[in-house]
Amino acid sequence: MASAASFSYAAALTSTVRNKFRLMTWNIAGLDHEPDELRECTLAQCEEVKMYSPDVVYLQEVTPSTCGLLRSTLQDYKMIPATEGRYFTAILLKNSSVQHLSGSIETFFGSKQGRQLQTVRAKCADAELTLMCSHLESQGKSAGERVRQLKTVFERIAEASSNSAVIFGGDLNLRDKEVTKAGGLPNGVFDIWSLCGEPPDAEFTWDPTQNDKLEFPFKMTAKCRFDRLYLKQGTTSGLKVVPERFMLVGKKRLPVCETFPSDHWGIVCDFKVEETK
Repeated sequence: MASAASFSYAAALTSTVRNKFRLMTWNIAGLDHEPDELRECTLAQCEEVKMYSPDVVYLQEVTPSTCGLLRSTLQDYKMIPATEGRYFTAILLKNSSVQHLSGSIETFFGSKQGRQLQTVRAKCADAELTLMCSHLESQGKSAGERVRQLKTVFERIAEASSNSAVIFGGDLNLRDKEVTKAGGLPNGVFDIWSLCGEPPDAEFTWDPTQNDKLEFPFKMTAKCRFDRLYLKQGTTSGLKVVPERFMLVGKKRLPVCETFPSDHWGIVCDFKVEETK
């Protein structure tokens, strides 16, 4: 499979091809800005969405103030916020290519940070999809709760319709050892970055050695793969969803605030839908 390095913007726009679709996930860091900077960053994030033209977008750290700006700027999308709290996830579906079927919200009752699992059922490129987005518990000290949340998500993936492919992702704050503590990936669930050949230039989605959006009182050397995507195929649909390309976005420094739109890079992944043999 092609790596992110071999991927060009011009070849990117696949939503007009019937058997292909594109998904983006991004923690847009709506909590980390002053008002003027927040507007500049949010508009820059919208421009990234417009440029890459994903059919499905998972956003984390959406706030009431950014929600309206996102909705008014991205009018080609149906925006489905998870809640109306201080911050929340949202799933965006392109009006021209994705049919919204249903949705649900599940609160992680052990969360001290108001975290939830947002699920949307949709149809795109003739495939039925179960789209799951979450922002799992943050910080190293919350590892136990984060593992419990991940186990819950794995249970919900197992319960999804066998006629539907499941794509779960977001800012999961995961360390590899925590996936192991959760029992490892369930049978049939795959890490999409790995399926795409583990491109090294698309590994670390939170990298303060390259992204100076946040200020630290000491030199940061840690690089983390906090943002992830997982896939489980439907078994009775006669179709399979195949990831083709995996790349990171949001790496353009902004002209006014002279920083990046978020402290996280976003992920863009291209898929094709094939008939099972």
